[in-house]
Amino acid sequence: MPEKPLVPILDGLLSRLRAPEQNRKSILVESWPRIAGRFSEHTNPRFGFGGEIVVWVDDSTLAFELSRRYKPVLLKRLRNQFGEHEVKDIKFFVGEIR
Repeated sequence: MPEKPLVPILDGLLSRLRAPEQNRKSILVESWPRIAGRFSEHTNPRFGFGGEIVVWVDDSTLAFELSRRYKPVLLKRLRNQFGEHEVKDIKFFVGEIR
């Protein structure tokens, strides 16, 4: 059997392993306007570790409102989208939206 270079094999394997994570991130970004509604323009969600969604918010007052008033609703919508095993908590941080 002829030898194959190891680099293309490893690249293919790694891209397949990253695909589900990339797909999950894409789905979160694409579905965020529907999940967050009017707040989506002022927020930027990301998957954190251990089933945590990290949401960057461009205004401290809005971050406080989201964490106190809207967190249960957003958690329910995220869990409906990704499943309860994928989304354990949502945390809000004030910072620049990228």
